Amino acid sequence: MGTYHRWEDFPQRTVSYLAGRPNSEGIKIRILSTERIMLTEIIVQGGGTVPRHYHEAEQIIIIQKGEARVTSGKEPSRLLKSGDIWIVPSNTMHGVEYLGDVAALEIVSPPRMDNFIGYTIKQTFFEEEEKRTE
Repeated sequence: MGTYHRWEDFPQRTVSYLAGRPNSEGIKIRILSTERIMLTEIIVQGGGTVPRHYHEAEQIIIIQKGEARVTSGKEPSRLLKSGDIWIVPSNTMHGVEYLGDVAALEIVSPPRMDNFIGYTIKQTFFEEEEKRTE
């Protein structure tokens, strides 16, 4: 038995783990999650940045509209455009700069619980925090 939903039924909001980080206020998301898979609609107006970070979850990002400059591990940055798919393995340092208005879908497994407001266990680890502790 399946269930059926519409994106409009899910609240659009900012990314909780990006709170207070520069150039992230234009990034809005809607999340649908099951026990094992999380699907996120990403809508960016006027650009935005998710600093380099890593997490246990592996993810697939599909750019539907616009462009994004991405980095994975130690590879040089790469420009993604509408129709491009970016796969990020578990525990791989990565980041993204959304260029202008962008629409994307992100599939994550397992769900990243720190995307949910009020969740207290940190699951996203930013590169600059790693450097401060070395």
